[in-house]
Amino acid sequence: MKLMPNPVTSIPTMVIEFCQQSIERIAEHGDGWMQYPRSFEEQALLVKDCGELSGMKQLGVFKPFTQTLYIDLLGNPNELPTKVPLGFRLGRNYLLELLYKFQAIGVIYLVFVPYIAKRAMGKMIQEIGEKILPKFTTHDV
Repeated sequence: MKLMPNPVTSIPTMVIEFCQQSIERIAEHGDGWMQYPRSFEEQALLVKDCGELSGMKQLGVFKPFTQTLYIDLLGNPNELPTKVPLGFRLGRNYLLELLYKFQAIGVIYLVFVPYIAKRAMGKMIQEIGEKILPKFTTHDV
């Protein structure tokens, strides 16, 4: 396959899950890694291991760790989290707590998947934009 026009730089590739590859190969050849939700302990270990291996393979090269999370953001901001497959049904205050936990273990990007959401998409996006995102500053990674 030939890409047209020819790219002037390499195109970053995110490895999704394991793609039948070892974590060593992912750390060496991927530009980042996207995983499905796991327990915080399991995810923290993957982030740590991949970060250490990436650092050994390519000194000083940052490779982000990304995760998906199914959410149903409810209208009550104090609604306690209820587990759903691959995520949570919850209020924004608990979503914020979760995001801080993900940040603490090294998840750089979190992809919200609203597939299970019962609330209007526009309302969820507005609430996340107004009440959640301002809590996280942007910075160079």
